[in-house]
Parts: sequence; structure tokens; C-alpha cells
Amino acid sequence: MPFVTFYTPERVCWNDDASGVTFFVVTKPETTAKWRAAPATPIEEVVNSSDVFSFKTNSDGISRVATGDELQAAFKTTDVTAVVKSILSAGTVHAKSFELEVDSQATTAMNAAANAANVATSAATTALDGMKGYLSSFW
Repeated sequence: MPFVTFYTPERVCWNDDASGVTFFVVTKPETTAKWRAAPATPIEEVVNSSDVFSFKTNSDGISRVATGDELQAAFKTTDVTAVVKSILSAGTVHAKSFELEVDSQATTAMNAAANAANVATSAATTALDGMKGYLSSFW
């Protein structure tokens, strides 16, 4: 049975060792490497959101949108686009992929429904053709 591979959005992380804060952006699946190869690609085609997120190393990974003060301290700017580009350039990509069987019960059910719809359409067409022939006999 064939499998289909699905990819999760990528999380591109950059650690600020001085403050112990990790900054990250969320990108569309498989777009970070493409952006790194062609940085002229518009950021909007790469990121899911223009937000930069952050969390402290000892915070159990609870993230929030980074503040302007955090961005200024770590990146020396509050320009979010410049920060996103810095993270995309130097960050570590975290992503997952998984495979699912195509011939699952859901696919089988969808195929059965499509077949039933085709049979119903064919029967209706045949009935209409019969009605046309019956009605035309009166004219």
C-alpha cells in the first residue's frame, strides 16, 4: 500500500547565550532551506507568521511573542523583518515528517461514497433519458 509523507511547519530557533533566551520563527514546511539558497525570496512566502517568539531556557519551553526590549538586547534592533532574517540565516531548523497509508479506512469510505454518487448520477441520467423518450412519444 502506498504511503504519503506529511511535513510539519518548521521551527527555526536561535539561542542568545548571553541572556539564556531562545528566539524562534515558524515557517512553512520545507521553506527555510529554499530561503537560505535564495534569500531574495519574500519573507511572506516563508514564514507562517511575522511574529518572533521567545522562551527562557529554564521556562519548560513555554513561549510567547518576544518583546521589543528582548529583540533590541539580542539583535540590536526591533525591526522584526531584520530579526526574522537573522533567525532564518543562523538558526537551527526543527521539523518533523510522518507517513500515512493512503489506503486507509477513510480513503476506502470516500471511494465508496464517490462510487455511489457515480451510480446515482448514472441512474438519474438513464431515468431522464427514458422520460425524454416517453414524453417525446406524445408530441
